[in-house]
Amino acid sequence: MNNKFLTLLAASSLAFFMQACGDDSSSSSAPEEDAEQTATAASVYVFGTDYTAGELHAIKDGKVASEGIEFHQDAKLVSAGGNLFVLERYGADNLVLFNTEKNEVTWQVSLDDFSNPADVVMASKDEAWVALDGADKLIKVAVKDGKTKKTVNTGDFAIGEDGNPHATDLEVSGDTLFVLFNRYYSKKVDTNYVTVYPNGLVAMYKLSDGELLDTISLVTQNPMAMAKAKAGIFVASQGDYNDAWGTDADDNRGIEKLDLSKKSSKLFVSGKKLGGGVSAMAVNADDNEAYVAIYKSYGDVPVVEVDLEKGDTETIKGVADAEGSIAVDQATGKVYIGDRSYGEESVYVYDGDKVEKIDNGKALPPYSIVLL
Repeated sequence: MNNKFLTLLAASSLAFFMQACGDDSSSSSAPEEDAEQTATAASVYVFGTDYTAGELHAIKDGKVASEGIEFHQDAKLVSAGGNLFVLERYGADNLVLFNTEKNEVTWQVSLDDFSNPADVVMASKDEAWVALDGADKLIKVAVKDGKTKKTVNTGDFAIGEDGNPHATDLEVSGDTLFVLFNRYYSKKVDTNYVTVYPNGLVAMYKLSDGELLDTISLVTQNPMAMAKAKAGIFVASQGDYNDAWGTDADDNRGIEKLDLSKKSSKLFVSGKKLGGGVSAMAVNADDNEAYVAIYKSYGDVPVVEVDLEKGDTETIKGVADAEGSIAVDQATGKVYIGDRSYGEESVYVYDGDKVEKIDNGKALPPYSIVLL
């Protein structure tokens, strides 16, 4: 859908990048890449939205830059290969490459209506894989212009009549592309439609050409995120909603760990221990620490730190509604958390000891955070 939000006013652009200048460092969670990083802190960007408008801001000197760049109100920021991608989702369905040095859009491509781009990872230095939550395919695009170079059909993994397995997240390990499928679908019950959450699925493909290698069935429903650390590859699941539209603290959700040798998965930390279902996850790959948002109910979304070797957990105090994203600086270990609590909307930084609030100014409530 060619719904463009590229009103990049010159004055706004200049002010934005007088306060922030991107670098070439990557925020990838891959341990082999982390070993090459220095202790230099990453550049931080936040997308904020009030669900009617959306803006991209830099974070500099402990505050959110006053001037923002307008994008569609439902957008996600992704860092891949030192590139900043903006995924404009439902209502726009665009893939954008944003140049942080020139403060301008390098290119924007319109995807199929309702394709809802979900994630991006690099296939090579020149190409990237894109997961589509709203379409039964993966696409590989050229980084230089966004043109589609290859399409991989994923419809065989769908359960519902819509034929869509709902790709949710991507990870790369070596020469293998891991794709997380949520597999939810709608079912008519009497005169109403309800959402059904079967067990999720991880499919493995050759990173170079998208050839299907194998699959791993998950043991929980409604998987939301996947991440790689030294301790392995982990999947976080929220599970089905309860009658109050929250999640229960039980064994039907939590964090799973993949066993690649056995092509299986098992529950590593349960929702009972975490306090509910996981709606978001970010990891410090070298330290084997995960930071997960626990969706107890609307507005009640604390952050829990998880030891990915021992399974120990600790709730981080000072954040009430972490629906605004979580991101980890692999170089410094700092955790950036978007808190959307009414009246306290801002990005918070956790340094392993305490939580500090970043001055949000007049920026919109945080929705997606990325580090470059």
